Amino acid sequence: MTWLIKNWYILLLVIVLVIWILVEPSNDSEDNNIALLGEAGDENIESEVHDEVEEVEEITYMVDIKGAVEMPGVYVVSEVDRVQDAIEQAGGFLQDADVQRLNLAERVYDEMVIYVPTVGEVEDGAGKIGSSAVDNKIKINTATMEEIQTIPGIGEVKAAEIVKYRETYGRFEAIADLMNVSGIGEKTVEKMEEYVRVP
Repeated sequence: MTWLIKNWYILLLVIVLVIWILVEPSNDSEDNNIALLGEAGDENIESEVHDEVEEVEEITYMVDIKGAVEMPGVYVVSEVDRVQDAIEQAGGFLQDADVQRLNLAERVYDEMVIYVPTVGEVEDGAGKIGSSAVDNKIKINTATMEEIQTIPGIGEVKAAEIVKYRETYGRFEAIADLMNVSGIGEKTVEKMEEYVRVP
């Protein structure tokens, strides 16, 4: 007992060492658990992001390709495709195709008819030769501000609002959706129907 009193600091050191040995593995275990939870959380976040990406479906259209191409027919194309891309799906042009009469950079749209004329071919009254639709209406989902301003009653401000709305909320699914654009009401939309189309 006398020895313990004289050497109390040794006893204290032994107690501290014992406590440290008992506590340290527990801390390591907690750190490992935190690390594992962090890794699991990262995997869950990556999985959720992947699922969200998969949910975004690409919009596709059906186009009818006729005339001087290798394989005329109806093809499925993407909303970002151009006439050139559609022609490539049809096997490309025939040797006598009059490519100069087509706008190969034009964006495709649903139910579009792409007619490729041959050199020397003339219009037969059945419609305009080329990649344009059977009408000359403005394609409101792909038109530029300049093109939109050609619509009677639509100036620069309203054209800018249409483009802004389209970029913010996405495509117009129906002409009536134009009433959601700032500054455009029911009467304006009624007047626009004659000049615009929603492919």
